Amino acid sequence: MFRTRRRTEHRRDGCGFLILTCLFTCLFLVLNSALVSRFYWEVAAAGPAFLSDPRIAQMLMFLGPVVLLFIEWWIVDFVVETVSPRRRSRDQDTIQTDGSHKS
Repeated sequence: MFRTRRRTEHRRDGCGFLILTCLFTCLFLVLNSALVSRFYWEVAAAGPAFLSDPRIAQMLMFLGPVVLLFIEWWIVDFVVETVSPRRRSRDQDTIQTDGSHKS
């Protein structure tokens, strides 16, 4: 009926997780914007002429940090998955080897 003990497994949900995700996303966006704005004009000066077009510059100044954000979160997910220990799923815990369910 009521659960008397707390879960021992760590889950990625809840208000704290969402707040930390938003804070890290904002931090990543600020750092990415600084990185792109710092190096864009040097790359544009050494690269093809179309990179000096203001429309292209504005597009890359906006999309660069967003693309970097996706790459950074992909790396974070990969590292967390690689470093964290493998856990058995709930289905494997409740199904015995002969196919019957634990009660």
